[in-house]
Amino acid sequence: MDGRTSISSLKFLNYIVNKVNYKTNNTEIKKDGWKLNFDIKNTTKVNQEKNKMSIVLNVDIFKGVEDAPFYMEIEIIGYFELQGEDDITRYEANAIAIMYPYLRAIVSTYTASANIAPVILPAINVNAMLKRKKEEQKLEEN
Repeated sequence: MDGRTSISSLKFLNYIVNKVNYKTNNTEIKKDGWKLNFDIKNTTKVNQEKNKMSIVLNVDIFKGVEDAPFYMEIEIIGYFELQGEDDITRYEANAIAIMYPYLRAIVSTYTASANIAPVILPAINVNAMLKRKKEEQKLEEN
């Protein structure tokens, strides 16, 4: 394989953890276990002139679930730039896919350090997530 053909035009510059909120649920938690409940959202900001993009990923875990063992909210921001003449907005799904493992690692590390069973977020289909987001935006507009 020629290494030059496998290098992406999208460059991941950096990410920061902007927010972590964690609260243990001190009320009685059901003993028969719980099902993981989480919601991921993204916000994309693009500077076309400089071929730069930032992605904000938010995850809410157990938001509104009364008998959950804890509640958690995380926000990370990733920074990207594009090498070349392409439209950087076409790389939104790639950028989210690059950032998601960092988000998963934060959740797993934090929950393990909180002395509860580590939570591992499942893999996601980024394209399906973005498609659903666009459909929801269309419904809101109508």
